[in-house]
Amino acid sequence: MGMTEYVEFSDTVIREAAVDDFVRDLRDRRYPGLRLRFRGDRRYASWDLRQDGKWRKVGNWPQIEWKAMHSALPGYELALGLEGKTVRLMGEFVTVGDLLTWHLERQLNNAELSKLRKAVCRSMFRRWLLPHLGMLPLAEVNRATVDRLLIQPMQAKLKPASVCNCYRMLLAAIHAARRLELLTRNPLEGVMFPDFGLRPIRPKEARLLPKDAGAVASLLAERFASAPRDCMLALLMLLHGTRVGETRRARWVDFDLDAGWLVIPADLTKTRTQHEIPLTPGVVALVRRYRETRGEKRSVYLFPGGGGRPLSAQGAAQAIQMLSGGAWSSHDLRKLARAGWAEQGVDYLVGELLLNHAPPGLASTYIQTDLAQKKREALEGWHGAGNGRSQGLDLSSRFEWFIRFD
Repeated sequence: MGMTEYVEFSDTVIREAAVDDFVRDLRDRRYPGLRLRFRGDRRYASWDLRQDGKWRKVGNWPQIEWKAMHSALPGYELALGLEGKTVRLMGEFVTVGDLLTWHLERQLNNAELSKLRKAVCRSMFRRWLLPHLGMLPLAEVNRATVDRLLIQPMQAKLKPASVCNCYRMLLAAIHAARRLELLTRNPLEGVMFPDFGLRPIRPKEARLLPKDAGAVASLLAERFASAPRDCMLALLMLLHGTRVGETRRARWVDFDLDAGWLVIPADLTKTRTQHEIPLTPGVVALVRRYRETRGEKRSVYLFPGGGGRPLSAQGAAQAIQMLSGGAWSSHDLRKLARAGWAEQGVDYLVGELLLNHAPPGLASTYIQTDLAQKKREALEGWHGAGNGRSQGLDLSSRFEWFIRFD
């Protein structure tokens, strides 16, 4: 059995004691109701508080270092030199920072999340959540403290939509811990974002309408000779309504030009389901001609970036920015495709399939051959001259200079 050593708690002192096999418990005379007990392998220890004559675990080291524990002591109502008071326990975590660090690690290790989503999570946690809430004891989390420490500083610099996304990340961390019973309660139970008094979050208005489709297609045709990669990137999103992340990472092997299909693998889609897109004759001809312009030593990607990787998210955003002059984004192209299909009378469910939005069980609405045929018919109308209800993109006329369409 190891001995108890009295020290003045600090992160340095604790790390030094962790390699001393003779020390089992660390105590600090300034905090008589607190101890740190090392486990057998000494890589881990538990923070214990004395209550009613018994030691009760309140957290783990090194997940909770001394700086965080010291900040959390008031939240446990632990007064200097007093024992036996009621200690408010919140499970495995002491501070909001402990919870957030745990949740961020889970997010970054989640293979289902895209690299872009992980980068957004990392940025939001490190720029806002951890600096503003990290040292707050979980026992003190409520609507007022979150409003004072996080919401108000954020709303002074960011739009309500960004503030809302950050608050949702905080809630996601709490809900994840509650599901695993790592939190004894949800301190923000029933607290909705509108409760903080910010104006309602309204969906962004579309910056491109079906009437703009012809102008956008003409712009891409005009710029194609000088910026083929950027224009082809935008054109594929406009033609098929694909997401920018799926499009910028498209590989030549995903295109079966002979059969007329583009198959986006599940690991590249937001929904993590394979997305099968019919290729119309015009698109097949356009992709073949674009491939010829890439040369014999072309990349495995349609839109290569640096170091053998696909075009980055930032690079794709800059490409669209240069083409549009900031007037529209990649997501506007996706919304334009969806609106164009609707105006041409494409069945709602078929439109959802083309966007890879299909809810569970949708495939049973049609037999599989009908699904493929209906998707192809919808895209043929959109890529062609259109129908009596709405005009199409008319690829054969706009890109006649680039490739002869059979």
